[in-house]
Amino acid sequence: MLDLPIIITNESVAEAARVQISKILPIVKAHGGGVDILKATDDQLVLGLSGHCAGCPIAPMTYGVVLNKFLMEALPQLKSIKYVDLKG
Repeated sequence: MLDLPIIITNESVAEAARVQISKILPIVKAHGGGVDILKATDDQLVLGLSGHCAGCPIAPMTYGVVLNKFLMEALPQLKSIKYVDLKG
């Protein structure tokens, strides 16, 4: 796993993101994966993909479509959502 710093400058954005992540987390965990918040600012999220999600060819669908939809509905002020594979 990569050793990346966690940067939370907006706790309300981070908490709203945690709620949205929890909607898909049972499916992600069932497949041996994980997702963590690495950065949450007023308008940006960076999420780390771990386990089987890191490098998975289906991850762009799970995260890029499904989770992004949930996140943008809850946090319309976001200008950027990025994903980082935590497979080192």
